[in-house]
Amino acid sequence: MRFAFSLVLLTAVLATPAFAAEDATGLAVNLPDTFVVEPTTSPPPYNVTFGVKTASGDPAPLQGEKYLCQVSFQDVPANAGLTMEKINEQIGSPGWIAMARDGMSSIFEPVSDAAFELHGYKGHEFIGQPKQKNAEHVRLVLSMVETAKGRTAISCVTDADGLETALPTFHTIRDSVTPPL
Repeated sequence: MRFAFSLVLLTAVLATPAFAAEDATGLAVNLPDTFVVEPTTSPPPYNVTFGVKTASGDPAPLQGEKYLCQVSFQDVPANAGLTMEKINEQIGSPGWIAMARDGMSSIFEPVSDAAFELHGYKGHEFIGQPKQKNAEHVRLVLSMVETAKGRTAISCVTDADGLETALPTFHTIRDSVTPPL
């Protein structure tokens, strides 16, 4: 009997993420212990940010960066009262995508974009080349999702040569996020 209980307990432990970070806003990052998730300083206009990197260092953060990705949340009072259906309709619209691309055009040149889903909410991923000097070989992968509480952004950077190799890790990080609902 003790062996059966131990086996059930071991199965439960192995089936759950080994590491979860959550903020008072409800922003959560649930990754296995092959990742390191730490609270970090939030860049404006975000209220809370977690830095994420792999525990092994592979893929490594871009030279000069501490983290592979940053997961941030910004409170957006204008979203209050909007239903998931209404938000998904807006995020999936060509007008919203054009507005987002225009808003980011001062910081990076979009290379591609694609839709994704996170906890029932539609999101959008943009891949671009930063416009900063000496950033020609840098690629930024920015995934955004909106809820009734606000905007969650997952920002990951790598070099152009490592992008295809890093994308699965970036998507694992993105898919581990629970935005404030």
